[in-house]
Amino acid sequence: MATELQKPHLFVDSGNLLFKQAHIDTGPSQELLTAAGIIKIYRTMQVDAVAVAPFDLASGLELLTTSQQQGFPWLSANLIDEHGRPLFQPSLIKTIGTIKVGIIGLTGPVSLLPANVTLVDWRTVLPALIAKNSPQSDMLILLSSLSAAENLEIARQFPSLHLILAADLQGGNMIPHQENNTMITQTASQGKYQGILTIDWNPSGKWGKANAEELTELRNRIGALDWQLQRMRKREDLQQPDYIEKIKLVEKDREMVLQQIATLEQALTSAPEGKHHLPCSLNHNFLALQISMPEAPKIKAIITDIKQQINILHSNRIRTETKTPLLGHNACQTCHPAQAAFWQKTRHAKAYQTLVDRNQALNLDCLPCHVTASPGLTLSKDELLSLPAALQAVGCESCHAGPGKSHAGNPKQFHMTRQVAKQICLSCHTEEQDPDFDYQKKIKLIACPAG
Repeated sequence: MATELQKPHLFVDSGNLLFKQAHIDTGPSQELLTAAGIIKIYRTMQVDAVAVAPFDLASGLELLTTSQQQGFPWLSANLIDEHGRPLFQPSLIKTIGTIKVGIIGLTGPVSLLPANVTLVDWRTVLPALIAKNSPQSDMLILLSSLSAAENLEIARQFPSLHLILAADLQGGNMIPHQENNTMITQTASQGKYQGILTIDWNPSGKWGKANAEELTELRNRIGALDWQLQRMRKREDLQQPDYIEKIKLVEKDREMVLQQIATLEQALTSAPEGKHHLPCSLNHNFLALQISMPEAPKIKAIITDIKQQINILHSNRIRTETKTPLLGHNACQTCHPAQAAFWQKTRHAKAYQTLVDRNQALNLDCLPCHVTASPGLTLSKDELLSLPAALQAVGCESCHAGPGKSHAGNPKQFHMTRQVAKQICLSCHTEEQDPDFDYQKKIKLIACPAG
């Protein structure tokens, strides 16, 4: 979540940004190369603070501690070593324009930690950190991968905490919600969105709508009530007594709004110079990060380098073509020539080539959906990298629930699935990869001719 304060800005992240699962293999891997690249990208973007979250610890501590030594601003107040000392910096204070912003990091529950590392309860460390940072800060922010319930508990307990930026894996984009004097918000996971908060911060340190803005809304409300009353009074003589009572309720509502307007107008005319008594306000925006967006040259260069490192890593793993119960489209066309000829014209036939064209044919994140696979058949990383040419496309067995070897040997006894199950398509055409995918529409484009 990036946070913008007036003209200067603050770039912070609540964590869970490096890995997509809780544990990964140690040693050289595509996941580790990608995580190291993310850290490099964040440093290039001059990130101000990142909280250590559970998924950032998926490969252990070495990657994080090494990057911390190189200046990466990891924060965690509750990851403690065997001597009771925090492994990472618990908090820091950044000056943004004229505003001093205190930032605290908390790590959520971790399923596996080294023997000499302890995750302590936030209740043990947070009160002292807030007491220390609050007097030194105009604004206090918590970066938290705790649960939503725990974040609410913190907001209710510490009114001097102004903003909680969450990294709850169960949540997506969250419209800022005020609890006590704390705003709580978060973006969707794994960098799908950039969260932007534009904050009008005042010395009062109290959240609320700016008086002038609220005054405009109340005046608009009076206009709506006047229009409503005008329509109701036109039909007054036709209505029963209970309808007359409804009119009185609307009139009462109008009087209350007029009183609120008068109070606000008085506050605006009598407020002391400056903004010391005005509430703080914010606007939020979740910016979807789409492929069509222009790329920053420095970031693009880092991503290109990551892809090249992955290609080099995986090229050393390619071995003699792997043995698999899948046959590939060449075997199918012997008995199904019309269907095979039709398939050759579909985008499925060129799925692997699109990876080749983008220098991504060795990317294990992409390969499973660009080669011939089969529901229930799990291929290892080495097998995916070593598939024969006949399987380097989304072939017949991907959709018709192969493997097809048994069917080819005895088609009367072993039948392939004719109708492609929707779930098979959705396993690759996910919301993240293909947000506009329409099964009913797309299935017609790949439906083979009968016969």
